[in-house]
Amino acid sequence: MGQAAVTAYRELLGVVLRSCRERAGLSPTQTTKTLGWYSGVKIAKIEAGAVKLPESELADLLRIYRVEERDAARLRVFGELARQRPDARAHSPVSTFRAFVTESAEIRCYTESVVPNLAQTEDYAYSLLATSLSTPPSEVGRTARERVAAQEVLSSPGAPRLHLVTAEPALLRPVGGPLVHRAQLTHLRGLADLPNVTFQVIPLDRGEHSGLGVPFTLIRLAVPEFSTVHVENLTGATYADSPAEVDAHGLAFRRLTEAALDAERSLALLDRLIAA
Repeated sequence: MGQAAVTAYRELLGVVLRSCRERAGLSPTQTTKTLGWYSGVKIAKIEAGAVKLPESELADLLRIYRVEERDAARLRVFGELARQRPDARAHSPVSTFRAFVTESAEIRCYTESVVPNLAQTEDYAYSLLATSLSTPPSEVGRTARERVAAQEVLSSPGAPRLHLVTAEPALLRPVGGPLVHRAQLTHLRGLADLPNVTFQVIPLDRGEHSGLGVPFTLIRLAVPEFSTVHVENLTGATYADSPAEVDAHGLAFRRLTEAALDAERSLALLDRLIAA
């Protein structure tokens, strides 16, 4: 793996370990004292994905957090990936978001203004990223290709369940011009035909709803049991995995599915847009 992929798994391991610590009812200070480590700063760095975690120290953390063996086995795999020596020849960027998607069991995504990252074509993504304040011009092409590559997991064995709820304006905005826009809608239609994908549209005439102005993605890992909320902004992205945050976004998503057209009528609307 390249450096970006190693870093991504280091960050993924860190956030899941933080969740395990909090479920165990331990503070960073208590964890440090229990293990006889020199400073609570080390826990902070581990949970931020800022340092490489040796196998023996990961085993110690899993033990004091009382992580069940099924979950611990998967975390040890994350640890192995996070400790790999980066391959300088591997140039494909792998973001923390893609690492979460790869390891997920379920993804629920709501978007308002543009087609979700996990459904974008390379040309559509390139057009969006070219206007980004946080993606350097030299990285636009590679980042666009990564968005497409991240979709490979959706058609792989054991693929996660993906539920997309999209506001109608996202389907109407001609990002990249007419040809790129039509190709994007056609690509989205193909994804919606996958057996593990559910696609719904909230039409403009539905007015206000619980997610208005707040696009987000809920990602749930199966092993270990862990959920996080991914929210993009002008300069990057944030993750929130507190029970309150996850529950609030889960409730919002449920209400969004109720406000949206059902899957059959959503596909019919998408077909009309493609044919227009």
